[in-house]
Amino acid sequence: MDEQVELLKRLLGVDLADVSKDDIYTHYLNKARNNIIGYCNVDSLLVAYDEVVIDYAMYLYKNKDSVGLMQKQEGERSASYEPGIPQSIRLALPLPRIKVGY
Repeated sequence: MDEQVELLKRLLGVDLADVSKDDIYTHYLNKARNNIIGYCNVDSLLVAYDEVVIDYAMYLYKNKDSVGLMQKQEGERSASYEPGIPQSIRLALPLPRIKVGY
């Protein structure tokens, strides 16, 4: 089993022997990595940022039903969502590169 999938499953409290959703976890890990690469404006991401990718994949997985929402209200309960990559994750990433000329 992929180390990143294994760590993501542990963080989500999923039994490691349950492989029924491994393809879904892999999807969110790939999505997180691609979003971060796009945000940082780089071609690849250093291994040092693998943990940040896992944190963002967990965020995406847990909030999959809230994608595109900015605010939600149910009765007296209200929640606001951060657009894009959450600040706590952006702060753990390198500053986005600016590419000059094409």
